[in-house]
Amino acid sequence: MVSLLDEHHGYLSLAGRSEIYGQAIEALLRPGDVVADLGCGVGVLGLQCLQAGAARAYGIDYSDAIELARETMARAGLSDRYTCIRNSTYRAQLPEQVDLIICDHVGYFGFDYGIVEMMADARRRLLKPGGRTIPQAVAPVVAGVSSAECLEQASWWAEDDFPEEYHWLNTYARNTKHTAMFKPDDLCSAPVTLGSVRLDREDGEASAMAGTLVATRDCRFDGLGGWFECEMAPGVTMTNSPLAEPRIDRNHVFLPCEQAFDVKAGDEIAVALRFRHDGEMIAWDVTPPGGAPRQRMSTWKSKVLTPADLVAEKDTPLSLNPTGTARRVILSLVDGMRSAAEIEALVMEQHNDLFPNPAELRRFVRRELGHAAQ
Repeated sequence: MVSLLDEHHGYLSLAGRSEIYGQAIEALLRPGDVVADLGCGVGVLGLQCLQAGAARAYGIDYSDAIELARETMARAGLSDRYTCIRNSTYRAQLPEQVDLIICDHVGYFGFDYGIVEMMADARRRLLKPGGRTIPQAVAPVVAGVSSAECLEQASWWAEDDFPEEYHWLNTYARNTKHTAMFKPDDLCSAPVTLGSVRLDREDGEASAMAGTLVATRDCRFDGLGGWFECEMAPGVTMTNSPLAEPRIDRNHVFLPCEQAFDVKAGDEIAVALRFRHDGEMIAWDVTPPGGAPRQRMSTWKSKVLTPADLVAEKDTPLSLNPTGTARRVILSLVDGMRSAAEIEALVMEQHNDLFPNPAELRRFVRRELGHAAQ
């Protein structure tokens, strides 16, 4: 619970964030509107909409934060106007279509928290024709980075004081999106906005963007620094750019080069960015000046593949593993007649061989019933 509180306190304490959303709400919300608050957390954006004149709001979140939102709205006397739905936004169904969708899954880079796919799904299923969204577009911005701290992030698995057997993991570090908080002095090129992704209308299923960075000083080029520019409403923007004022102090991303290289002021560095709209995969190419080979990095190269990831590629017939078997047994007992206590007792009596540890079997039963039954 402490980490959950810390996380959402961090969202709320970002200077200027609530004010920017308030400006966008003032620009786009109409009195009497019905609102869907996607990934609502503790319900702050939906609450702002109600205070600005919305008739009703639906807060959708799969995490425990939705229970904090539920209690907050009850204490504020708003339970009749704010409905909490504990579910994935992709599975949630509303009793009516809404006039406005609002969301703060902008992440650090604009698209990296899955807002593009989330908003697209909600627009198709939940939004009235002619409805509005906040935000309306996101644009990733990149600049060259020369930073000893960032270089260390991408190199520490290969350091001499690490066991040599783990040095191979440096390849993973070079293909990972790292969190950073840049100062202007960390940047070694002017920033380039690579493109824009619309959130208020259909904009394709994948994105590929390219640009050219120009070095502003002689230095070592360690990788790309990234942040976002977000169009909230006409005339209302939000950014976490280290060069902007005002800005929200949300983290940036560092995308390392496979190998750092030297640049001189005026050198041109070609960059390309590709990403999936679910935010799961990012690929970035960097071409050093002077005809050096292009470096190609991707978070796919740092993905740890499990049997669950690979099973869909198998051509052989599948059978249930022990977890699947246990789940099938439990759910087969959910018949609209038995209580949770009765189902648990039956499983413990008749199927206690499902898990070697009875206490863990009991916990598993309770989790499954909590997720799949009502």
